[in-house]
Amino acid sequence: MVDAYFMANGRPITDPLSGYAATGFSSFQAPFDVAERNTYNQWVGREPRFYVGITYNNSYWLNQVPGSTLITDFTYNGNSGRSQSTSDVTPTGYTVRKDVTTSDNARGAIMLRLANIYLDYAEALNESTPGDPDILQYINLIRKRAGVPLYGSADLPAPAGQDAMRVAIRNERRVELAFENVRYFDTRRWKIAETTDAGAFYGMDMTKSDNSFYNKVVLETRVFRKERDYLFPIPNAEVLKNNNMVQNPGW
Repeated sequence: MVDAYFMANGRPITDPLSGYAATGFSSFQAPFDVAERNTYNQWVGREPRFYVGITYNNSYWLNQVPGSTLITDFTYNGNSGRSQSTSDVTPTGYTVRKDVTTSDNARGAIMLRLANIYLDYAEALNESTPGDPDILQYINLIRKRAGVPLYGSADLPAPAGQDAMRVAIRNERRVELAFENVRYFDTRRWKIAETTDAGAFYGMDMTKSDNSFYNKVVLETRVFRKERDYLFPIPNAEVLKNNNMVQNPGW
């Protein structure tokens, strides 16, 4: 998810023109911060939604204690590192910042946002009427509100063709609706979960307290079986009630 956010120029980090730097550190002041911090370059110059959504190492903590400055330290011996707890600590070296209030630990419950409706509309149009100008209009409404350069502007070309637009819409959904219980269902209805939800799952090296913390390590290897995991099993008691009931594939 961290890698899915765009850069400030609206381009994905995989775009050679994005300006993304995978290594090193810079003095950088995040939009949520009050001062510059020594920041890992992967987190420098990202789009506004990144700083709304992610708390990363050495960043200004969302809920400050009066009279002090609390800076997040996820390294092993840090104030939020594994030496502090065996369970109440991030497994990845990041925490979700989005929807956390500044007064306490409560989180809001988002049921449906206008951006979700816009993205649903743009996706449906791209599948039914590729090239309809409303597709770009409604994606750009979301990007404009988020402070991200618009597709079709002078510095960012519009996706060309149905396939490229489909990728753009899916990428926009992933970022705009991050941590809102949408991505789980998207990957299943698009039938891409065997790729997106399987394989190596990465995070920072939380066993380290020096700069080797920033080395990406495999945290777990996830399994998603294409012929089985798109559907839940029908409870066996229900199958036994009806001789014509057929269990879902793979169960």
